Formats: sequence, C-alpha cells, structure tokens
Amino acid sequence: MESEARYAWIGGTLIALFLSLATGVYWLSGAKNSLPGTRYTVYFQKQSLEGLQIGSEVRMRGIKVGRVADYRILPDTTRGVRVLLEVDARIPVLESAQATVNRKLVTGIAGVDLVNARASGAPLTRLLPGERYPVIAEGVPEMTRMTSVLEDLGNNGSEALQRINRLLSENNQRAISGTLANTRVLTGQLAEAAPALRETLEQSRRAMMRLEQVGVAAETTLVATGRQIDSLAAQSRDTLSAARDTLHTANAALEQTRTEIGALSLSLRLTADLASQDLQATSKVLRDSGRAMQQSARALGEPERILFGSPQGALGPGEERQ
Repeated sequence: MESEARYAWIGGTLIALFLSLATGVYWLSGAKNSLPGTRYTVYFQKQSLEGLQIGSEVRMRGIKVGRVADYRILPDTTRGVRVLLEVDARIPVLESAQATVNRKLVTGIAGVDLVNARASGAPLTRLLPGERYPVIAEGVPEMTRMTSVLEDLGNNGSEALQRINRLLSENNQRAISGTLANTRVLTGQLAEAAPALRETLEQSRRAMMRLEQVGVAAETTLVATGRQIDSLAAQSRDTLSAARDTLHTANAALEQTRTEIGALSLSLRLTADLASQDLQATSKVLRDSGRAMQQSARALGEPERILFGSPQGALGPGEERQ
C-alpha cells in the first residue's frame, strides 16, 4: 500500500509539472501573440532574406515586439519581396521607421529589426495608393555597413601595399641608398665645419647685440629729435599767430588810412570846386569891371560925346549894326 501511494504521489507530481510547463509555454508563445497588433508592409530589395520565415521575430531595440505574418516574392524584381509584419499596437512605429534583416550567426535564423531614424515624429498611419497597410521603408543593416567599411579598408590597405611596393622598388632603394650616402657625407662635412659655424654664430650674436644697441641709440635720438621738432612746431605756430595778428592790425590801419585819404580827397575835390567857382565869379567880376573901365576910358576919350551926346547915326550902348 505504501509503494502504491508513493507511485501515485510521484505520478501526480509529474502530471502537475507537465501541466505547469505547458501553461508556461502557452503563455510565452500563444498568450502574448493574442495581444492586439498593427500590420505593416516592408518591401525588401537590397537585402538577403535567408533564414527569414513566417513567425520570425520582429524586434525593436533588441526586444521582440511582433512577428512575420506573411511574405510574398513579387514578379516585379524592382520591388523585391513583400513582407507583412504584425507589431504590438503599443510599440511607437513612426514615419521615419526603417526595417532591416538581422540573422544570428550561429543558428542562421533571421528576424526583422525596426529602428526609428528620428526620435520625434508622427506615427506611421498613412496608406500609400494601392496599399492595404502602412509601408515601412527598407533600411541598411549594420552588417552591410560593416562589410562596406571592411571592403573600403581592404581596398585602402591594398592600395597602400601597392604604394609601399612601388616605394621599395630597386630603383627607389638605390636612390634611397645614394641619398643616405650623401647625407652621411654632408653630416661629416657639417661636423668638420662645426667650429667655423660656431664662430660665425657667435659673431652673428655679437652683431645682433651691436645692432640692438644702435637701435636703442637711434630710438633715443629719434625721441629727442621729435621733441625738438615739436618745440619748433610750437614756436612756428606762435610766430605765425603773431604775424597773423600783425597783418590783421596792418590791414586795419591800411583800411583806416584808405578811408581817411578818401575823405581828404573828397574834401579837396569840394574845395577845388568851390575855389573854381570863386575864381570864375571873380574872373567874371574882373571882366565886367574891365569892360566898364574900357567904356569909361572910351567915354573920357570923347568928351564931346559926353557933353553933346552921340553923333547922328552912331549906335547906342548895347546896339549892333544891322
């Protein structure tokens, strides 16, 4: 009875474990897929879809957010393969989202990685003409980028090796050997000429010191000359100012003299005019007096005219012959 009870307890325990395991598997696989999802379409043209199948994981930042719901190889090679993705509705898929195929190196199983190229933007909900679901753009996988970088490095390394081989050719080696020999000879000559060069440098240093002293003296002389020039300039300014004042005074005196001469000339002109008028009047008076004296003399010369009057037929005073 005890052994049968033990077997029953073991059997019940195993059944419970199997049920728990089945429940866990169902929760991990089926229960999670029962969450509401959003479907998107991706057209893969440049990437290999080896290892990708229905039910493959769709990841974002390394977390499974959905699965591959369906795919179709299109007859139009320019569009490649159309893959239908089913993504958890809670996942922010933006308009800048890109899809790449990423496969595990050990198992070869591929999945689809979603990346939002920009951290901010509107959710991807716009439908293109003829499309049933929003279209996610195809991106460039990291492996392809690394392969491209490695190819570039390989090409650059090959080119560098070719250049090194050309540099180390026999002709270049002979030229380098000749250059090294010439360098060795030149080094020996420089070693022999080192004392003379040292003496030359010492003389150059002394000459530079002398030039520096001459420069200091020249600077002092220039400063003193500048001061003298400033003093002469100040004196010249004072002299010019005094000359300007003297010239202004002389101009004022000349103007006053010109005014006085003008007044004197006007006075002399008036005086001359008055004197001329007086002379004319005096001359007229003298002329009239002379004429009267002539008439008196003439009258005295003919006393009979005074006593008896003018003869018959003679003209009277002031009369003229017709």
